[in-house]
Amino acid sequence: MAAARHRHERWLHTRISEDLEDALKREARRQRSPVSLVVRNVLESALDMVEDIVEDSLHIARRSRRFARHVERAASGRPETLDDIYGWQELILNRAASCAKCATALAGGARAYRGLRDEPGPPVFLCAGCVRRLRHPSTQKEEGA
Repeated sequence: MAAARHRHERWLHTRISEDLEDALKREARRQRSPVSLVVRNVLESALDMVEDIVEDSLHIARRSRRFARHVERAASGRPETLDDIYGWQELILNRAASCAKCATALAGGARAYRGLRDEPGPPVFLCAGCVRRLRHPSTQKEEGA
């Protein structure tokens, strides 16, 4: 078993400063481990940390782009896209909002429907009329005819 393990391991030679060598040896003594194991663990941990940072950065960048699109739509007066909404939850508003489809003002205390998303995002509300049109799309077609 030990022979098989050694076949897969590789030697890596590198030059390091005396200070780094001293720090690695101190850490190896503290852990009661060979210096080579400390070096291997430090390298693996550093690579894992870099991978996590890259993944987190990509996630932050995606969320920032979505937020920027939302801010741009709000500033331009264009209606909110509702493609990422998978459902609507009825509620009573505690503060004023506006309908994302028709821009109707929704006062505090009014019944509204909040959009539910898989990903975090700004709250999106629909008025009762727009929800009725979602439930009965044929009504909307007849009105437009």
